[in-house]
Amino acid sequence: MLETGRGRRVAGAKKSANNTTPTKVRAKRMSPEARRHQILMCAVDVFASQGIEKATHADIAKLAGVASPTVFHYFPTIDDLQEAVIKEVRRFLLEGFVIVRTDVDAPVHVRVEDMLSSFAKAVDTDKNYVTVWLEWSGSTKGHIWELYKEFYTATTVALRKLLLEGRADNSIKASLQAADAARTILGMAHTIAHMRFCGATSKTAQKTINSFVAEYIAP
Repeated sequence: MLETGRGRRVAGAKKSANNTTPTKVRAKRMSPEARRHQILMCAVDVFASQGIEKATHADIAKLAGVASPTVFHYFPTIDDLQEAVIKEVRRFLLEGFVIVRTDVDAPVHVRVEDMLSSFAKAVDTDKNYVTVWLEWSGSTKGHIWELYKEFYTATTVALRKLLLEGRADNSIKASLQAADAARTILGMAHTIAHMRFCGATSKTAQKTINSFVAEYIAP
């Protein structure tokens, strides 16, 4: 117990090195944008470890090193938190693996193989994003499922557009139906994630990707 400036005693306060002044560990000062981003990144980690439905503001505050009211300030409800995390995972997947390969000077079957190979590596380098995605894709009710259906549509539309480029320049099989292949490619991403999480080596996953592209997509 330490004396305050008004003579009251405060439980839990710590003394400084000279044993006279109470010290308090404070969160590092950040701009509002940086703080929101930091909390969001911590939320992705907590959602991966605790689950989309079980993560709380308090869990995220603890990991971020801030007070719970700070998390509530940026994300007032659990629905706000869930939507923000899901949108971040959506951005990571759709922009980071699909959209980024739409304007690349390479045959489409090569781009698809590179896309899936990069995703396989992300299972190791960005495991929490992939973990949240797998749980999200299995949530078949409520607003979380509605958000997944929107992601599914946006992703398959982008993949179909990419495959139609391949149809035009003969860099995919002529018989390949773009819409069906788009859904199959997204399904292959699930397969890769499941393989890696269930113990398959990165080498095994890569062989699976190579075979899939060679037999199903490449001309």
